[in-house]
Amino acid sequence: MGVPRNLETQTATDRYLSKLVEYVATRGVSSTGEGIAETVHYLVHLMDDLGFDTQVFQTSENPIVFASLGPDDARCTLLSYGHYDVFPVDAQDGWRTDPFTAAVAGDRVWGRGTGDNKGQHLAWLFGLADLAGEPGDLPVKVKIVIEGGEETGSAGLAQFVREHRDLLSADLCCYSDGPLFPDDQPVLLLGVRGILCLELVTRGASRALHSGNFGGVAPNPVTELTHCLASIADVTGTLTVPGLEPDPTRLERDRPYLERLPLDLQGVERTLGTAPISGGDPVQYWSNLISRSHLNISGFAAGYCGEGVRTTIPAEARAKVDIRLVGEQDPDQVYAAISEHVRRSGFSRTTVTRLVAQPSSRTEPSHPLVGLVKRAVEDAFGRPAMVVPSLGATTPDYLFTRVLGVPSVVVPLAPADQSNHGPNESCKVSLALAGTRFVRALAVELAQASGTTRSEPASMEGRNR
Repeated sequence: MGVPRNLETQTATDRYLSKLVEYVATRGVSSTGEGIAETVHYLVHLMDDLGFDTQVFQTSENPIVFASLGPDDARCTLLSYGHYDVFPVDAQDGWRTDPFTAAVAGDRVWGRGTGDNKGQHLAWLFGLADLAGEPGDLPVKVKIVIEGGEETGSAGLAQFVREHRDLLSADLCCYSDGPLFPDDQPVLLLGVRGILCLELVTRGASRALHSGNFGGVAPNPVTELTHCLASIADVTGTLTVPGLEPDPTRLERDRPYLERLPLDLQGVERTLGTAPISGGDPVQYWSNLISRSHLNISGFAAGYCGEGVRTTIPAEARAKVDIRLVGEQDPDQVYAAISEHVRRSGFSRTTVTRLVAQPSSRTEPSHPLVGLVKRAVEDAFGRPAMVVPSLGATTPDYLFTRVLGVPSVVVPLAPADQSNHGPNESCKVSLALAGTRFVRALAVELAQASGTTRSEPASMEGRNR
């Protein structure tokens, strides 16, 4: 098995592959702590070898790796981000290879973290190191933050950013996460949806009971919890709690961009194994994914669902819920509204606990640095790039736009079918090498434009919402 060599030299390809294989093997599962110390040790030594000035900062959770490169007196500073932690693989059937032993097949590398996110920020490290080693050295100052808790809510990163605003001051934040569009179509993501993760627990009697002896007398927590969830959102996942309705102005502002986005409906149906709930309207599909909030019930546990009949009334029912947030929806306010709704609606046996919360983030398409990033992407990929208002998923992007006050653009380097968080996660070597070219082109573009696009002070929290 080999990899295509038409985009870069054999040396660049082999170098990337060898380091990615090693990096995947370090594991770094933030939800369990497995391999975190080993992963940090590997990353620090890799970055030191590439010429970065590297520091490790302890947080209330996993360590932050901070690195810098380039002249201190540069007129432009670029901030980039990545995460070395990965999603767990337990309870996942369908892996064709060992998740932590990277397997190369043609242009693909399979393994946990290849797409999300080790393979993507590794391309940044090589691109910057290559440019720093060329005549004239790196023309901008670069700061890189790589965290170890993205998959569990980035609480450590939030603490780090708020405590080190001066250290992280920059003109632009740009990083790689998420997937390209199908057919390796390059995109610029100008924001992310926020997230609020909840656990709802409904308790009934002190123990499971016989439904013949107590049915109609004892409370059934499953019945209450299902009615409670149905009162929070409709069957499509649209929130129905008063005050949490969709913002029509957000939809109208996004519409011109959504109308330009392609939709392979047959491809979506093949992926889902069914038709999407948005129907066949492309604008409706993208607005549901980008411009609207959405409630997802990711898990429900109660009673007995095995073979045969068991006529019991469960003592408890639990549900895990995640809500994607958009616009000015504040996670604290959404949590308060749902908690109050549950109380007012008479679901007295149900408690609502907040697990993870991050607000959404946006950078306006009219910002002059957006066009600069777009030129660098198109130069590296050799084809037009699409501007997308937001990633449907969530990254801690709000820390850059709302806390640091810096415009932020996400340029994915993973394929559309990367299967992040699922079995057989993968990346493409060709996309990673295009990413190294993009990073170099971006640094040159920023250096040429420096002095005319500098952001306002980082204390301007919220300026890029």
